Amino acid sequence: MSHPPAVTARILLAPATSRNRPTSVPVFAALPGSRVGCRTLAGTCFFPRAGGVLATMRPFRKPSENRRRWLRPLQVAVSVGAVGYLAYRTEPAKIARQLRDADPAYLLVAVVLYLLGQVVSAYRWGRIGNSVGLGEGFGSYLRFYFVGMFFNFFGPSTLGGDLVRALYLTELTRRRALAFNSVLFDRLSGLVVLIAIGGVAFVAFPQYGLPGPLLVVTVCLGTALFAGWWVAPRLARLLLPPHSRVRRLVANDLAPFWHDRRMLLAVVAVSLVFHSIQIAAQLAVSEALGLAVPLSYICIFHPLVSVVSAVPISLSGIGLREGGYLYFLKHIGIAPSLAVAYGVAWFAVMLVCGLLGGLVFLFSGGRLPRLTLPPDLGRELRDGA
Repeated sequence: MSHPPAVTARILLAPATSRNRPTSVPVFAALPGSRVGCRTLAGTCFFPRAGGVLATMRPFRKPSENRRRWLRPLQVAVSVGAVGYLAYRTEPAKIARQLRDADPAYLLVAVVLYLLGQVVSAYRWGRIGNSVGLGEGFGSYLRFYFVGMFFNFFGPSTLGGDLVRALYLTELTRRRALAFNSVLFDRLSGLVVLIAIGGVAFVAFPQYGLPGPLLVVTVCLGTALFAGWWVAPRLARLLLPPHSRVRRLVANDLAPFWHDRRMLLAVVAVSLVFHSIQIAAQLAVSEALGLAVPLSYICIFHPLVSVVSAVPISLSGIGLREGGYLYFLKHIGIAPSLAVAYGVAWFAVMLVCGLLGGLVFLFSGGRLPRLTLPPDLGRELRDGA
């Protein structure tokens, strides 16, 4: 095997001596001043200047890989524990009977409204993406959004819906940072407006007598998200050097996220429309089960339950979502079994829409986006190897 004149390398594989040590240790011997790069199954490593000494590389384990080791068991445990608790506190047979007797016409209305909401949300994402120069048509954003909806439910643990649509947009535009940040801003802007709706409804409809700390938590969460958005560019200027790539990204490419007032107003307006459609879909589920939950009360608990179920400590919010509905609906006199049936019916609506997203994925070719190396690292490897 030949090597470029500037680089001499040999690789030795040593077996592990204990369970806590890596299974192999590649060792590189380089000439003074040479640049050595390697790519392994454990990751990609690069040694810019070996200086004529042995450089030992242990297989690199990404922090996210360690996190995935315990996150999925935690999610399973939380969902199983929550479902078990709900089964203990309610009557599963009564839940099944309530779902069997649900009005299919209202459930169909809920599905249609939910899908309409996803179309509106995809439009919002497109406005955000176009504001930072990604410049793709609405059809691409809509297709990626529906495919992401499918992977929110059925994707492997390492590939959520937001990541999938960011990767698809990256492949299409070749602008990874802008694509990922457009998805992040789409998610956060919708969350801020959702929490604002919950906070305003909480104050506007005090007759339900909900605990005051719930209002405090809602207001604090919304304020923290808004403050984080407002402070981000200022922290970048304060903490990062002028030549920092992240600082240039925030100051230049992502500037519309803070300074494009027309785009920001449009995002808020579209978010209000989206969440209004979601609340209407929830009202349709209530009518399907014959519960007649007041619309004003849905405006209070829907944002709070949505935020709780979005916390990634359970499988797709299973158990947490139904527990949230149990808490809020029992507060207005609805039987626990009926409250849980409401949560199950809403999950079924989302599940059906997710399956429709799967059809979009199949008709789009059924191909997942590639996980690519960052351009800077890829350039270094090409220059050094």
